[in-house]
Amino acid sequence: MRTFIIICTCLLLTVPAWAQPWPATPPRIGHLKLKQEYWNYIKEAAERYKISPYLIQAVCAIESRYDPHAKSGTCYGLMQLQKDTAKEYGVDAHNPRENIMGGAAVLARLLHKYHGNIHRVLHVYNATCTPDYERQVILAYRQARRNARTLEFELSSLASASDQNLN
Repeated sequence: MRTFIIICTCLLLTVPAWAQPWPATPPRIGHLKLKQEYWNYIKEAAERYKISPYLIQAVCAIESRYDPHAKSGTCYGLMQLQKDTAKEYGVDAHNPRENIMGGAAVLARLLHKYHGNIHRVLHVYNATCTPDYERQVILAYRQARRNARTLEFELSSLASASDQNLN
């Protein structure tokens, strides 16, 4: 059963980013609230690197709790980029947009290198990756996707209801 879940998760993460409808507003993960500005950066990065915005959002949520000033050791910002990694990708780790772009570039490279194996990707992305960290990112990813679908359904229902009221 675990293998089936891993395969399904990997397939969802590697679906072309352009094939996924993205909500205009950020889906919630737990009690965390993502700023609209950061969600726009996440969607831009997802489109550029052809990865799921929900994966980027999940990593941001777990790595920094959406705090652009988060610091852990030598890692900074929303995606907790190391200084060397930020330099390698030509981004400023202290700039939220560039931090997201750099982190998304790293995730895209790792997803390609490890053929969508999210467990390997997370282990390389976060050098101190624990099973708990891995589980948290995957759960956050699933929650973001689920909440995005719920949000889109609610918005389409509201639009449909207002269309009916106009007739």
